[in-house]
Amino acid sequence: MDGATFTKTYFPLRRVVEQVCLAMLKNDSNAGDMVQEVFLKLWEERDRLDDVRCPKAYAIRVARNRCLDKLKSPGAQLYDEATDSMEEVAADAWSDPHEQLVVREKESRLDRWVSQLKEPQRSIFRLRQYEMLSNGETAARLGLEESTVRSALSRLRKEARSVLLDEIKG
Repeated sequence: MDGATFTKTYFPLRRVVEQVCLAMLKNDSNAGDMVQEVFLKLWEERDRLDDVRCPKAYAIRVARNRCLDKLKSPGAQLYDEATDSMEEVAADAWSDPHEQLVVREKESRLDRWVSQLKEPQRSIFRLRQYEMLSNGETAARLGLEESTVRSALSRLRKEARSVLLDEIKG
């Protein structure tokens, strides 16, 4: 399958894949990363996709299988516990001065990590996470391919989680 056919056939299914990933992973960030992984897997298999009778069903199956793999991975439960803990802290932060300090320290740790990133990773992370630009807008602003932004962002989010998880575990 050529790139144009792939784009025409599979990109309209992005929303369905997002819904599957979000329903299974229960986390926007994880679901967003998983959607990227699903489309990367589909892209890597594009030479075999011409034989697929129902692209929607196939994309859903790939998404489901990738989500199940993620949920079975050893770090999945630790990540869920860490994000649950952070969400609880954020919810209580405005009522408890100590919790406000904890949240500020986490933000500070993340800001320090971002400031140590090299370009274009630093700009990609800031534009997507802080300025909430889309991948396409970020790519256009930085003069990069959108696929480059997507893959860099996926790696950066994993690193950011690791930075925050190290603090929670430590």
